[in-house]
Amino acid sequence: MHRAIKVASVAAAFTLTFAALAQSDAQRTSQAAAPPAADATVFGAPDTSPLIHEGIINAPIAEVWKGISTAAGYKMWGVAQCEFDLRVGGKIRTHYKPDGKLGDEGTIEQEVLAFEPGRMLAFRISKPPAGFPVKEAWRSTWSVISLTDLGDGRTHMRIAGMGYTADPESQEMRKFFLSGNEWSMKKAQSHFDAGAAGPKGAAHAADPLGAIEIETILPGPRAEVWQLFSTGEGWKRAMGVENKIEVRPGGPFELYFRADGPAGERGSEGCTVLSYLPEELLSFTWNAPPDNPNARKKHTWVVIRLDDAGAARTRVRLSHLGFADHAKADPQHTEEWKTVRGHFAEAWPRVLEAMRRTAALDHPASVK
Repeated sequence: MHRAIKVASVAAAFTLTFAALAQSDAQRTSQAAAPPAADATVFGAPDTSPLIHEGIINAPIAEVWKGISTAAGYKMWGVAQCEFDLRVGGKIRTHYKPDGKLGDEGTIEQEVLAFEPGRMLAFRISKPPAGFPVKEAWRSTWSVISLTDLGDGRTHMRIAGMGYTADPESQEMRKFFLSGNEWSMKKAQSHFDAGAAGPKGAAHAADPLGAIEIETILPGPRAEVWQLFSTGEGWKRAMGVENKIEVRPGGPFELYFRADGPAGERGSEGCTVLSYLPEELLSFTWNAPPDNPNARKKHTWVVIRLDDAGAARTRVRLSHLGFADHAKADPQHTEEWKTVRGHFAEAWPRVLEAMRRTAALDHPASVK
């Protein structure tokens, strides 16, 4: 992968939008009150919602702030050179090559849009490096990094990418940063915590058959978040889908995304609960979309884990596994399994965002 692409991924992955924070409370509540329809969000329509990545950093908020707002801090993320002018309209210029020169074609330049010391940084790409794979769509996007002190020496970080449209190039850019921002979040976590799993490979170089791993923070205590994920009422409320869920080993875990579709093609028919620990863990089998007939005959599996993330906040970690195992057992359909994995790499973040918006309805003070 071109070095400039890696530059864009790590630097721009620590990118977020201040304009998003400027929405009125009423606007945000309205957004939360009406999660997108399941068919529109999960089955392939362009996704123009904010691109959200969240995680807990095992470091005090002051240290994390230094890591995202100073030249020395940026170097912690692997940048060889950095100039950071922390003011509205100031420039952030970075270079990954020690022998490069800031200002040459390998430089990535970003503009500070707004900041609140110790809490928020918003900026946008103002000049991409040579080789950046997006020609025009970057001009309309911006990003916001929000930090919250969890009060126990840890920090909640939220990365929100904004400005994506239904234009095909904008959607390709969204996919680009879907993996790039995930890579950077893991990089941040592993930098401050040697025990945390760091990112594998270069940014954007996701294993096409690897496990999908997503982390987010939902407002509300674990008991409430558990109800969202483990009950039919919760899924109906968040996703607007009919369902049949019985949380017991072997019980059905069926979501009917296309309730009027033919039998066997309505959603996760035939999927079952594998195991659970109340308010801690839920695991269930999952199937491929109907347009992947060979893969749909076999099941992958999903694990959802919950733990506390400060007062009345819950960390949700979702893993979707089994793609590589099936591809190895049936190599003639490897490309189909890659397609299925790619589908869910885009779909699960939308599902978690719908859950987050729904949880926020019960905790409006948490909407930022």
